[in-house]
Amino acid sequence: MVGDIRISVSRRSKADPETLLRLVRNWYDLPEYWHGIREISAADGGTLRVRFAFPGLAKMSYIWDPLALACTENYLDGPFSGFKRVEFVPEPTGTLVRATWNIKLSLGLLPLSPFIRNHFREGTENALRRLCERAEMIQAPDIIQRK
Repeated sequence: MVGDIRISVSRRSKADPETLLRLVRNWYDLPEYWHGIREISAADGGTLRVRFAFPGLAKMSYIWDPLALACTENYLDGPFSGFKRVEFVPEPTGTLVRATWNIKLSLGLLPLSPFIRNHFREGTENALRRLCERAEMIQAPDIIQRK
């Protein structure tokens, strides 16, 4: 449908899922990995207020689910609505980290849809790289020992 963006980006990490999941346990750490988020703060009703790196504000909820080895950002309003889910899938030598976006752009952003799709994909690839590199650095002695 017009304005819908659905992308999935994956990256393999040598770190275990628990280490990766711990890094995103707190919503206030998200800008460290997701540079598209400039600032995030608590808002009313258990929601969060997000200021993006581009001009725009949004309201979202954040669900950290250690049992499912996943976290989900639900964007309730702003330049787009929908969700981003990051899953940490255990593998014999580490973890497959998969980020899935399923969002709908606001009317004003529709003409920029192709650019935004590519920008989200590139930003997600970079965020997963930063997240995996940080987890591998934390877990470096364990990773070396596993070899």
